Parts: sequence; structure tokens; C-alpha cells
Amino acid sequence: MVATYDDKDRAYSVFKVSLSEGSFDKIQNNYEDINSWTADQAGIVRIGVSTKKEDDKFIYSIWYRASADQEMTKIHTHVVGDDNTFSIIGLNQSGDKAYVMSDRETGRESLWLYDINRGEFESLLMSNDRYDLSGGLKNSQGELIGTYYYDDFLRTHYFDDADSQLEKLVSGSLPGKEISIASYSADKKRLLVAATSDSQVPVYYWFDLAKRRGGAWLSQYPYLMQKTFSAVENITFEASDGMTVSGYLTMPNGVKKPKLIVMPHGGPHSRDYKYFNPFVQFLANSGYAVLQINFRGSSGFGSAFEVAGYYQWGKRMQQDVYDGMDWLISTGRVSEDKACAVGASYGGYWALTAAFQQPDRFDCIVSIAGISDVQDLVSDRERRDYFSGHIINDDNEETVEAAIAELADVSAINHISKIKAPMLLIHGTKDTRVPYAQSKEFYEQAKRKIDIEYIEVKDGTHFFDDNESNQIRYKAISEFLSDHL
Repeated sequence: MVATYDDKDRAYSVFKVSLSEGSFDKIQNNYEDINSWTADQAGIVRIGVSTKKEDDKFIYSIWYRASADQEMTKIHTHVVGDDNTFSIIGLNQSGDKAYVMSDRETGRESLWLYDINRGEFESLLMSNDRYDLSGGLKNSQGELIGTYYYDDFLRTHYFDDADSQLEKLVSGSLPGKEISIASYSADKKRLLVAATSDSQVPVYYWFDLAKRRGGAWLSQYPYLMQKTFSAVENITFEASDGMTVSGYLTMPNGVKKPKLIVMPHGGPHSRDYKYFNPFVQFLANSGYAVLQINFRGSSGFGSAFEVAGYYQWGKRMQQDVYDGMDWLISTGRVSEDKACAVGASYGGYWALTAAFQQPDRFDCIVSIAGISDVQDLVSDRERRDYFSGHIINDDNEETVEAAIAELADVSAINHISKIKAPMLLIHGTKDTRVPYAQSKEFYEQAKRKIDIEYIEVKDGTHFFDDNESNQIRYKAISEFLSDHL
């Protein structure tokens, strides 16, 4: 079954697809502008989720039906950003209780059992003291068999001890690697396992437990298999306002007090992990230290930490990274006066903003698919709805114009005269997340005033997810850093 946009309903409907016959038949018309559907283990569509904007607030509603011949009934409604989160990730076998992800009581995304008929939370099934749960684990029959979260790497929690023992067995066969079971046969005797670490490229392994055999099957980066990479360190520091912030530091092998690359993640409401990162290792292999900060607003560390970053573009989210840089320099492990800001998407925005907020601090700036004009990004109503809760608080329509006007202070395009460091902008022409005009227009306004280079990657996407685009990006950054850092 596939849920996809239906031109006839002008909304998301559910279709049954036969790969062998090539048929595509609608089995569920849209109802109440539901934009997400969930079926039970028998293939019956039971749950729908709709999101509407009413009185300048986003209303999130859950719809449910007990059987295929019943109408959908609204069982839960909450205001996004005001109320506790509520997301159904599965049903029990009888279908009268739901497994729900919510931050109620714990302040972190946790797994709850919810009684649908009574409309009440029944019990807390799983929670982590520090991290949000990320979702549920299901078997091939669609049954929920566990949950998972991320600290530095993926961590799983199975309901059945046999599943936990299976993962433990596989993990013991691949010492020094972080593993995840990607796929398995119905009897769980044949497995496909992904294994990696902070400094080892991801490799897929096959296991045949019945025959006690296994081996490497496929590498994501086969040409890097024999290369040596840098270890990634965990760091924790106290921000200037007292909040505890964490992140990662990758030091180049054999280089004392290396020059520093400050590289915040995109999103901004996402996070960095400790997994092997080819771009980070590319920079470390070039002799640079790489600092990655999970600034406030990053996801996965609990609701309070993420919400602390709302409406903080160019403010506290920006300052957390400056504070992390201060902390690292104070340790004496990196150069005190050689640093470059490098980032993609929101990270590109951060780098552009750093260029005018602290113009004497950075020797160079690299923005990949970055945002130079936040005002322009949210001035369109549709875009503003997409970023609601992230950049401005638009609960009150009367104050929206004033809120957008304030973004001039944190938009680099308005502060070109303050910028001193050489800049490199890279943007793909098929970026549907951040229009490439964000980089092009900045370049056009800045090219006669500062040292700036703009590379427009034809057909490049926001994520530079093809080899040709990546080669252009890596080559340009390597040459730019060599010239300016």
C-alpha cells in the first residue's frame, strides 16, 4: 500500500499497488485533509493524521476507526508547540490500544501505551534519561517489536529478549563497530547488518546463523576501505549563559595545534552524530581540526533543549557555537588565530552570519546552500508556515510583520559592509529546500565589495547527492581552504 497525493481528492489518499500486475487501485479516499495514513497488520487503514492552521495555530489531529466499514473518528487533538507531542507509531494486535510517542511527563519523546476507547494514556513503556526516542522497530509483519534512540550512535531496545540476544550475538562478531540489523529472514537465521564507527566506512555484512557463516557484502565507500581516518571525540562545555552543550571534535592525525574548521549542522532542528562522516574526514585528512556543536535547538536531546533554540536564528543558536569555539581554543589543542566557518543549509546560514557578527574571528567563510536573507525566506506565507516555530513566532498575525522586520539584523545580505573574510558560496540550481537565489543574490550584491567566489552547480540538489556535484564541492572547498586558511 502507498499513501500519495491524489489529484482527484487534492489530498493524500491510499492506493493498493501490485508490482506483478502493474495495477494501482485506490482503497482509501482522503478524509478531513488527512496527510498521513497508517494501516494495521492486516492491511486495514486504521489511523490518519491531519494538520490544519486555525487562528494562527497548527492543529494536529489523530483519526481512528476500529474496522474497515466504520467512519474515521477524531480521537486526539493538540496544538503544535503548545501541547505535549502525540504521534501514533503502531497498534496492538486487537487494535484497541496504540503505541504513542509523546514528551508528556518526561520532557523527552518516550513510548506510551494509549487506550483508544477511553482516550487515556495507560502506561509508560520506554523512556531514556537524556535522549528522545526516535521511533519504533517493526518486524516484517508490521508488529512493533521495540524502540530506538541515538546517543552518539543508534541504540535499540527490544521488547523480546530473544531479539536483544540476537543483536548482541551479531555485535560480538564485529568488535569495535557500531551495528544495526538492516534486514532479516522470517526465521531470523539470515541477516543483513550495517556496521561502521566514527573512523571506519560503513560496510554491510551477511550472516547465515544456521550455517554459522558470514562476511562482508557491500561497502558504501569501497574506495576508502583501506584508508586510515581520524577518531571523533565527544566534547561537552558550558555555554556563556550556563546551558550545557555537547558536540564532537575530529583532530587530524599527526598535526599539532591544527587550524580549525567550525562546522555547525543544518536543520537547524536536527543534530550531528558520531558516525563516519566523509566530509568531516575529508577536512581532517587535509590537516584541519573539525568542530561540530549540537547547539540548543538541536533535536534528540529533549523538548526543552530543542525549544530553547526556537526564534534564535543569529542569536543563542549562533552564540552556542562561538562559545564552543572559545572553549576549544582555551584547551590549547588548536590554533588560536586560524579558523574558517564552513556549513551547509542552516550551517551555511550560521557561517554567513558569523562573517558579519564576528568579522575578525574567521579567516574564511564557506556557505553551501546557505541562507543569506532570512526575511525573504519567511516573507512568503507558505514558506513561513513551513518554518513556523523555527524562525519567527507567528501565532499573532498582527505581529508577524514586525517579527519579519527584526530578521534584518540577522540576515547577512544586509551586512555585507561588515564582512572582512574571503567567502565561497556553493549552491545547486535544483535546490528545492533553499532557493539558489539566496546565494546568487548575495554574490551579486557583494562581488564588488568583498573577496567572494560563487559556484553554481547545475542540477545540484540541496544535499549534493550525486558524485559530480560532490566532486565540484570537495574540489572547490579544498582549493579555497588551501588559499585562505
